[in-house]
Amino acid sequence: MDVMKNLKQTTINRIITGRIPSGVDLITGIKEICSKFKVKHGYISMIIGSLDYLTIIYLVPDETKKLNIKYSKNTKINGPLELLNVQGLIGIDENSEQSIHAHILVSDRYMRIFGGHLVEGGSKVAATAEIVIHEIKDTKYIRSFDEETGFNLFKAQ
Repeated sequence: MDVMKNLKQTTINRIITGRIPSGVDLITGIKEICSKFKVKHGYISMIIGSLDYLTIIYLVPDETKKLNIKYSKNTKINGPLELLNVQGLIGIDENSEQSIHAHILVSDRYMRIFGGHLVEGGSKVAATAEIVIHEIKDTKYIRSFDEETGFNLFKAQ
């Protein structure tokens, strides 16, 4: 595999910071911020805060798939949860719709750590979710099916 094939040097255009309020779904909140500030391509450098509940997917073995892995079914984790970190990419899919690919780490009341891919519509902010988004310029993140892996992946263009 050619490592350089999907790389591109870029610069940060601007930084948007603030918080997603109580009761809002995380992905919905991220998309609303991106819409309001017209961010089409960038990355979420961090989100910290708390959640009432969370829904994630994560990798599981599957020998029938190209890389012998697939994503699990949705897993709901009830809170309260300490939101330790979210990082992710902001781009568009092949239909020019906003696409968010975010990984999350949380801890529960017993200090157990859970992590995975954030599922849209599956989380609810408890007190707050403080967020920092970096908009990039001169680069587009386009999410599409990748033949090599069998997954929908972002490609920098």
